[in-house]
Amino acid sequence: MSLKIETYRSGMFTFQVAVDLNRIQPLIDKVNYGHRLFSSLPLLPDIAAQLERETLLSSIHGTDTIEGGTLTEDEIAQLIESTQEVTQEEHKRRISNLSKAYRYAEITALQSLADKQQAFTVSELFILTLHQLISGGINDERYLPGQYRDNHKGQITKVGDADHGGIYKPPQAHVDIKLLMGHFVEWLNSDELCRLPSMVRASLAHYYFERIHPFQDGNGRVGRLLEKSILITSGDKYAGRGIDRYYLENIDTYFSAFNNSRKAEKTNPEYCNHDFVEFVLKGFDVTIERLHHRANKLMEHVLILAWLGDQLRNKRINHREHVILDYLGGQTGPVNQLQLKKMSWYQELYRRYSPATESRDWNHLFNQGVIIKSEDGLIRLNAFH
Repeated sequence: MSLKIETYRSGMFTFQVAVDLNRIQPLIDKVNYGHRLFSSLPLLPDIAAQLERETLLSSIHGTDTIEGGTLTEDEIAQLIESTQEVTQEEHKRRISNLSKAYRYAEITALQSLADKQQAFTVSELFILTLHQLISGGINDERYLPGQYRDNHKGQITKVGDADHGGIYKPPQAHVDIKLLMGHFVEWLNSDELCRLPSMVRASLAHYYFERIHPFQDGNGRVGRLLEKSILITSGDKYAGRGIDRYYLENIDTYFSAFNNSRKAEKTNPEYCNHDFVEFVLKGFDVTIERLHHRANKLMEHVLILAWLGDQLRNKRINHREHVILDYLGGQTGPVNQLQLKKMSWYQELYRRYSPATESRDWNHLFNQGVIIKSEDGLIRLNAFH
């Protein structure tokens, strides 16, 4: 369904699918196959919980960094898992708000899934609540929690830059934004859109929300959460959670795909949204593959823990060596030995021991072949050798 809206001050605005579904079907099939493989993994409860934690942290870190945040994933974990009250520092409040918004979006979408709805029904109230959660308590005049933009005279909202497809001016007038948001949810909840593959509908929701750009700030965060909510209701919560990392790693392509689709509305209206939707679907594919690899790594770590327990019981290693090997077994790749020795847990591990004891432990691990060291100082666990 193509929905053309004559705005009061911004001209004609068109909502349309405009994607070559036949051309994109192999990519949809690939993502669905990857999701089926991932879903069939016999994940232990602890591994499933760890994956959920990691994807949540990755999503919050990715979406916050895109918006200029500087906190690491470890710092974000400490902040959202702390029982202490969040301070009024803007960067910390922003993370706390994102965590609340993610949980609200997921709970709402999972309830929709439990109610066996054909597709997630998007409402303006849901979108406004997301923005209110994201923006609440931040002392910044750009943030008007849960309120659409109302540009004062002479204030121009612009999106993008010349290096990524040009500068876009979304609808400026408050009356146009309210009009378009009402028609946006109407179009998004139409039978035609709900019959689309959920990942295509989610991508289009993301795209047209950013085209309207209804808030003074926080549009990117709300748009990506809207995308996730639609995916979760389809039964795929992992790809939706993890895709923020893909957006962060490919941020230039993200903006270029957005602007290519925007400009193609005039030059190739039949398939103008193809570039953006294809870019997002590639992100789902990358994310599922990454999660599959991580799940395998976590399951491998369970076996490593059993092996380490056997090594400790049979006194082939001591408890300090066990801690070091356990850490290495949980890493996704080689680790710099010098950086490892600077970590707080390592410093505490050897605080009461002499340098000679520390050196003896490392020599023992290297001589036994349970740790392999490369020429550039990177070390990795060599389990089951």
